[in-house]
Amino acid sequence: MVVRLSRILTEKTYTQDKERQKDLSMTSYRDIADRLAEGILQQEREQGSRLPSVRDLAAQYGVSAKTAHAAIRELQARGLVRSYRGGTIVSPFQSIPTPAERLERTLTGAGALRPLERAQMIYAGWAGPEADGADWHVKHVHQDVYDVLKLPQDVTLGRREYVIYQRKRLISLAVSWHPPEIVALVPALLVAEPIMQGTVAALAQAGIEFGPAAQTHLTARRASEREARLMGTQVDDPVLAAVSLREDADGRPVEYVETVYREMEILSFNV
Repeated sequence: MVVRLSRILTEKTYTQDKERQKDLSMTSYRDIADRLAEGILQQEREQGSRLPSVRDLAAQYGVSAKTAHAAIRELQARGLVRSYRGGTIVSPFQSIPTPAERLERTLTGAGALRPLERAQMIYAGWAGPEADGADWHVKHVHQDVYDVLKLPQDVTLGRREYVIYQRKRLISLAVSWHPPEIVALVPALLVAEPIMQGTVAALAQAGIEFGPAAQTHLTARRASEREARLMGTQVDDPVLAAVSLREDADGRPVEYVETVYREMEILSFNV
């Protein structure tokens, strides 16, 4: 009786170990990142607290050190952790990703928006002197936009304008312009609905091959009347403007974006 019970327990333990190994073998770096992110977002891990080392994460989830390291990089891309020589900690604040960081997220398939963020469209359609509509900002495109996109001033451009919220907090106002041939490839650019995977991912799916990473330039200035109205701030309040130009592999402009951040967000801006 004792021998038989011992055999049953041994077989049961063996079966459980096999099932556990099967579960662990199916764990990807995204699975690990999702589990850690859930703990961070639910405040189970305090801001500023240290994450387990790569070696400890690998042992905890039964994966290689390479997979554990990739999970940490994914959390960095989501803006949830920061890594230093001494290790990795939970971000001491929910920092705001720069346009370049959003570009990296879309190219890696993580989406342009981070967890708890949402985009609200203000306008999507054609812009330029021949565009329909009475909005002055739609009819009058600044000369700088045409210069950056290397187009004559009489060309009608695709224009998207939207604000990004994190929970109920307004983070930024963004305006993007696209040459007409790019809009022809991705008609969704003219639809007043968020492109969930991000415009860069949508352009890539349309066959556009991007060149080097977009260069982001930052400028501190005062909010315009329109920006103040849309962002719920005051005219002439300090804002941070980030402009990004994305080009294809042949150096042709694909997308020009200007993102404006409110004063209270500037301190948490990743540069």
